[in-house]
Amino acid sequence: MEKKEPRQITTAQKLQIIQTVDENPNIDIARIMKIPSSTLNRILAKWKTLESACNDENLSSRKQIQ
Repeated sequence: MEKKEPRQITTAQKLQIIQTVDENPNIDIARIMKIPSSTLNRILAKWKTLESACNDENLSSRKQIQ
């Protein structure tokens, strides 16, 4: 069995996930975005942090928000 390569999700993709969940919380976002449900839960737990970081003018393009 081959090992899966980890995928890195950008901040823009994380915001898109948050907006999709906000618009329709009943759909299975994890399956649609092909990400583990634990990753989705982590993104949703850091909802406010992600939004404030994207609104911050001093946000470096190299800064990573996990």
